Amino acid sequence: MLKVLHLLNYPGRGGTERYILSLAEKLHNKSCKFYLGYSKGGPMLEQARKLGIKAINIPMRSPYDFKAAAKVKEVCEKFSIDVIHTHFLRENYVSIFSRLAGNRTALVNTHHMLAEKNMLLRLSNRLLTRLDDKITAVSDAVRERMIREGISPSKIEVIYNGVDPDYWKGRRSMKVRKELGISESDFVIASVARFSEEKGHAFLLESVKQFKKLMASKTSPKAEKVKFLLVGDGELFSECRKFAELLGVSDDVIFMGYRSDIKTILYDSDLYVSHSKSEALGISILEALACGLPVVATSAGGPSEIVNEDSKCGVLVDYGDAEGFAAALLKFITDREFYVACKENAPATVRKKFNLDETAQQTYNLYNRCLELRRKGGDTA
Repeated sequence: MLKVLHLLNYPGRGGTERYILSLAEKLHNKSCKFYLGYSKGGPMLEQARKLGIKAINIPMRSPYDFKAAAKVKEVCEKFSIDVIHTHFLRENYVSIFSRLAGNRTALVNTHHMLAEKNMLLRLSNRLLTRLDDKITAVSDAVRERMIREGISPSKIEVIYNGVDPDYWKGRRSMKVRKELGISESDFVIASVARFSEEKGHAFLLESVKQFKKLMASKTSPKAEKVKFLLVGDGELFSECRKFAELLGVSDDVIFMGYRSDIKTILYDSDLYVSHSKSEALGISILEALACGLPVVATSAGGPSEIVNEDSKCGVLVDYGDAEGFAAALLKFITDREFYVACKENAPATVRKKFNLDETAQQTYNLYNRCLELRRKGGDTA
């Protein structure tokens, strides 16, 4: 059985952590044995332990922490690790430096981010990632960004993040609606995202303001029956609440904070919105689609590989176009035929292209290829 060490500086509760746990549910103690090397304790740690994953503390103070690199080498030797799988720059560099220290374990690095790096990081990435056996990108958009930064195309393989359609099967319970005083006839629009700059909550709130204007101009009784549920926490949470008050939309938006009952919230919603400045792919979009929700998303990278003319599961809008975003929201409310068609296509989109069974198998196959070539002394590129 393959032994895989995932390195995470901080095992929080973001999309990357959710995906690692999903991989573990499919592969751990079946075709692989997963280990988790972490620097700081976080919410994911307990979940990993519940799955039977051994967690090992490896302090990683910076990308250039040579003491951490030595510790990684020691852990790999102690537990006979076959593959190190990293997900962020710090952990990737630490694993690469462990190789320079003599660690012969295969190295896989997944890029979950779309943001462009500065010139210094581009240069160091170009040099150091040559030592990774394989680099995976969670979307074609991420792959194109990596190539622009000078990483060899032959090193890169696209493996989409996936979700488990069976896990996300369910039905409306009205539990969340009752909790919030929302009636069954109200139209509920949900967002699940960390409150940070790149997630674009300010843009969403500006779109809500434009949406209210459109609804008022339609003289529709539904104008007072639309609610926006913003799920998540983060450094900009309080600032966004104040901004909603400033825009005059605080009565339309419910700031829910962190919630663990995402599936229940999605099934009590009618539409999902993703409003990021940039998004590598968008696990939250996939989760919403798996629950049968159509999507309005910004065309900010990866989402355009999910929501498009082929999938017909939603609408894409340019980031910054608040009027266009508002118009897309209105279309789902006023065009029932369009709404139903997108809703029917939503879970099919996940099953066809973003099914966790398939992406987990692709990841397992990649582990094996890297390991086999490492044993032969070859180059995965």
